[in-house]
Amino acid sequence: MRLIVLLDGAMVADVMCGREAVYVGSREGCRVRLEDERIAEQQAVIFPEGRSEWAIEQLAAGNELQVNDNVISARCGLMSGDEIRVCNYVIRVFPDVEEPVTPQAHVATSVARLTRFAQAQLPPGTMIKKLGETISELQSTQRTRIGEISLRLAQCSTVEELMDTALQTLLETFVAHRVWMGVRRMNYGPMEYVEGRLLTGQPADLPEHGDNYKPRVLDRSQFLLVPRVAVEVPASVMVGPLYASETTFGMVFVDTGDSGRRFEPQDLDFFVLLVDLLAIQLDAIIKRIAKTRAETIAGEVSVAHEIQARITPRKLPQWEQLQLGAFREPGRERTGDVYDVARLQSNLAGLMVAHTPATGPMPSMLMAQAQAIFRSAAMHQDGPQVFMRTLNWLLYDGQRDHAQNCFMGYVDPKTGQMRYSLAGHTGAYIIGARGDERSLAPKEDTPSLGLVKNAAYPVLPEQLEPGETVVLFTPGVTTAKNGQNETFGEERFVNILCDGFGQLASAMLKEMFVDLRNFTEGGSQPDDITVLLAHRL
Repeated sequence: MRLIVLLDGAMVADVMCGREAVYVGSREGCRVRLEDERIAEQQAVIFPEGRSEWAIEQLAAGNELQVNDNVISARCGLMSGDEIRVCNYVIRVFPDVEEPVTPQAHVATSVARLTRFAQAQLPPGTMIKKLGETISELQSTQRTRIGEISLRLAQCSTVEELMDTALQTLLETFVAHRVWMGVRRMNYGPMEYVEGRLLTGQPADLPEHGDNYKPRVLDRSQFLLVPRVAVEVPASVMVGPLYASETTFGMVFVDTGDSGRRFEPQDLDFFVLLVDLLAIQLDAIIKRIAKTRAETIAGEVSVAHEIQARITPRKLPQWEQLQLGAFREPGRERTGDVYDVARLQSNLAGLMVAHTPATGPMPSMLMAQAQAIFRSAAMHQDGPQVFMRTLNWLLYDGQRDHAQNCFMGYVDPKTGQMRYSLAGHTGAYIIGARGDERSLAPKEDTPSLGLVKNAAYPVLPEQLEPGETVVLFTPGVTTAKNGQNETFGEERFVNILCDGFGQLASAMLKEMFVDLRNFTEGGSQPDDITVLLAHRL
């Protein structure tokens, strides 16, 4: 199953799931993690039900959970294309493989699937053409027309331009009453671009019977010629898939209205050719857009990496009783980590690690702001809560696209006393002298910086004993994957650090680096991995 997660209309995650329960919530361990302080740690669970069906059940009260704009309070079945809404998030549900309907009585088939199949039944006399089937030889006028249309389509550089040209071309070519197109950029999901037009130039929607053809067109890639829809609907219809590069990008529909004219087999052959031509040009446009977007993202990540390198400490200060070590592996797709260490006038060690899931140009600004506020706080010996409040005030503008998770604290190398504050979800542990670990996470979660205007970030005390190590790390550790698409995970990472208990920071980092590299060989590491260690001697 595939879950597409949208925040205010923008895709923020694409989660592939097997036949296992998938938890939805704000907790870091949830497969579908929704970073919003209003959402419970485990808000809902999506789970398989039967051989091929799925369902969702709400686990925590307090937030209105909707499926297709209907509030649910109990278990609810899910179908392909359903939308789950919680707060500002929308989760779209798509199965990996659409299982064919079978008439065998012993196979369990959902009512919804049977209904969908029944709706796709075709009127008598309907012609069906599959992809790759032979079409009749073109007439000389049609060959000339194909050349003219190819030239017009080649001049389109956006999906909107292509659709406008295609609708007008189809209306003229087939003297149609109505033309409708739906386009999507992936092989699944709802249409992202939809437009219909009448011969008079007025906008038009896809009629109900046109919607019933979608299972055959989109799922089975069939072209249809319906000579007459029904007695009460005398229109003749042709409909087919926009298919190229093994992807169904959408659907094209034309009809004759109540003119009494019927499409002929030669019309269907010419329609197949024109729709294939449209699909090829559409494929080229979508690939060009994707390439441009990838180049833009790569440029943004490259700039962020350059800024990140410039603000990263070139040499960490060291104390007689406290040894510091840091490790960073830049993300290959995204970047957003920053860390810093400062020696205060009182000889305390100031530590800061921050991460943002923001994309585009935002990370560069956020990293620089976090370091600037940290150094100012260290210079004035402001408490961790003052640092958090100041950075939160700087970041908050009512928008939710630039949240920042952060740890900031002070360690007295002589006594081992610590004072720190945490915002959002940042990995923070102490590895004991005997290999045990204790989390530095507060009992109650605090919001990420930039989300809540007057959020409070309490100061927490801790004692770092001789032989113990403070470990701070960013979420990139949990998202790194091996060749089998398994994540490295926080538990595995902490266990590795526990195995190296009592060692100097440099030795612990070396072991961690080797284990991480061995794990991710042949896999992927989309996000920055940043680790900061402070080992008390």
